[in-house]
Amino acid sequence: MKCAVITPVGPGHLDLFNTVCAPSVEQAKSYNMGPFAEVRHVMMDDTEGRHGRSARRNEGIAKAARDGCDWIFFLDADDVLTPNAFEAFGRVIAEEPDLEAVWGLICTFDPGGEPELRDSQAERLDSREDFLRTDPYNAIQIGGFYRTDAVAAIGFDVDMDAGEDYNLYRQLWAGHRCAKRPEIFFINQRGQHSTGPRSATGGDWTNAVTGLWREELGKVSVYVDLKDASGSPEARMRLTNPTDIIQNTHVRGRFFEAGSLEKLKRILKVANPRILEVGANIGNHVVWYSKHLDPARIYPVEPNPDALRLLEDNIDANGIGGYVDRRGMGYGAGRSSGRFRTQQDNADNLGATRLVADDGGGIETKTLDALMGEDRVDFIKIDAEGMEFDVLDGAQALIARDRPVIWIEVKRENMLAFAQAWCRDAGYRIVDSTSYINTIDYFAVPKE
Repeated sequence: MKCAVITPVGPGHLDLFNTVCAPSVEQAKSYNMGPFAEVRHVMMDDTEGRHGRSARRNEGIAKAARDGCDWIFFLDADDVLTPNAFEAFGRVIAEEPDLEAVWGLICTFDPGGEPELRDSQAERLDSREDFLRTDPYNAIQIGGFYRTDAVAAIGFDVDMDAGEDYNLYRQLWAGHRCAKRPEIFFINQRGQHSTGPRSATGGDWTNAVTGLWREELGKVSVYVDLKDASGSPEARMRLTNPTDIIQNTHVRGRFFEAGSLEKLKRILKVANPRILEVGANIGNHVVWYSKHLDPARIYPVEPNPDALRLLEDNIDANGIGGYVDRRGMGYGAGRSSGRFRTQQDNADNLGATRLVADDGGGIETKTLDALMGEDRVDFIKIDAEGMEFDVLDGAQALIARDRPVIWIEVKRENMLAFAQAWCRDAGYRIVDSTSYINTIDYFAVPKE
């Protein structure tokens, strides 16, 4: 087999190529060629910045194909091939000969020039779903081995100044047999961006890639594992928008508002509680309750159709349908019956979607008194985006009858109205709180 190592050399990178990159390739060839009978280092000159690295890489791919190279490795001019790169690749491909693209661990030079592995990265990736559930920063980098015919069929988008690498990856993972394995093929030098009209920064890359990642998540159902303190998976949550405030926490393997949820565990003394969740959103809290509180019943109330779809997915994915009473799913909670529409001001905060009064709106509100009837409630969570007092007013009979523990998000301008007036009139006291920029979460219990 033959391999082409393709290196586009942009403005300001020629010295790095000559003194660092090229010698590392020769060292690796001398150390061990692995499965290759021949390795060619193909330097694609763009030192004047007239072409762009994508165009140069594409031309390098075409040259490799003409020369009969079976595999391609993309090595940037500021990066270093490890001495055993070809040998390590040989071990992988010997065990998995059907692979069409292989990446290794992300390894970078620290400020002192020593190689270090990226701590938070995925060690192995085996499927498209694995790839898409992983933050791109912690997934893979351009340095990897690609079958020439696979990468030639896709190529790099020459109109992209940033993120063209991830654009290639997502197409490879969608249609080819790909894998990341715990080998080290190259070492990345961060902060050595080339200059010129087609150059890009790390921030440019992040912005471009995040959009591509979100787009790809719309094509396939992907779930992320949330882990307990020991690191063992305890829940699965659907991932559709990694920049959403809640889903971004899920990408990192944690429940959203984990600190407040632990406070609740200390405050709620009832065994097998019956839980009413107003503003259930995509089910972060609903799933946590099922895993940590051994509830008798959970009553999610959620009016937003976009959130409801994910809520249903997360209920199903965690096998907790037996806990859930769906009577409030599709409804809002308010002071009285009414018609509303949803308004989302921030595309990356689905949970902050508000209800706006609209006689022609598609969302119906009910009072919690009417919704719950005679069914007892031990705990109420209220996250109603400014409508917290409407929800409380519609739950007066329920609260007076059952005296549930209440966890409520309150707008800062409503702090005194809740903490003093409402609690005094309802016979409640605040036992804990969590502060945010515009809101405060209060935990209130009945006075003895």
